[in-house]
Amino acid sequence: MLNIQLPAKALFAIGPLTITDAMLATMVMSAIIIVFAIWFSRTIKLIPGRTQVALETIQGFWHKQASAAFGDEEVVNAVLPLFLTLFILLVVANQFALIPLAGAMLFGDSLAFRTPTSDISHTIALAIAMIGFAHVIALTVHPIAHIGNFIKLKPLFATRSFAQLGNALLEVFLGLLDIIGECAKILSLSGRLFGNIFAGDVMVLVIASLAAATAYIVPIPFMFLSLFSGFVQAAVFTMLSMLFIAGTSSGHLKERIHAKS
Repeated sequence: MLNIQLPAKALFAIGPLTITDAMLATMVMSAIIIVFAIWFSRTIKLIPGRTQVALETIQGFWHKQASAAFGDEEVVNAVLPLFLTLFILLVVANQFALIPLAGAMLFGDSLAFRTPTSDISHTIALAIAMIGFAHVIALTVHPIAHIGNFIKLKPLFATRSFAQLGNALLEVFLGLLDIIGECAKILSLSGRLFGNIFAGDVMVLVIASLAAATAYIVPIPFMFLSLFSGFVQAAVFTMLSMLFIAGTSSGHLKERIHAKS
């Protein structure tokens, strides 16, 4: 019988920290990326091989997107590693279930690993980190002005008539809507990624479990579809994160970076 559950399954605890199958998969995935990064940094050549060409193509693509979003080359060079890391992290995370034996290893009586992005807490944490990064930058550069973009009390203190009071109250209401909009960005980013990856994993699992005849050949087209969807969702999440950060803190990043240089 299929055992499909929405929350990640707890495996063990380290003090107050409970380690789930999704968290364990994230740790393994991070170790794989770190080892690959160290190896790749030591094998870069003037005449690139296939792996280097592929990674340089990815870097060039995201550099172009960051240039369009931020405009300033110094800002682009500062933030590009963040978005490249995010994209690579999501590509590996979204395809984690396709790694040989990853879906069959056991921890006690339970499966040891789960696709990290099929856990809603993982995608919410990533979305909070991206949106939070933009606001932290803005707060460190112009804290009062940034807070004033959401808590618009200044028009109330400047009110001199009933007409101005109505406009001031409207500004306060719009500021509250902006706060809701920032929360909506987190829900939008995390929900889209989680929904697509979780649905893809469930689809492949259900088809493979229908009968013995469907366990091997029949799921292959759906695995390719899940593979393609994983790349697309990694690119979409990274692109939207880039646009959200650029829209919130592009000017603040430019001011802070140029002030240091």
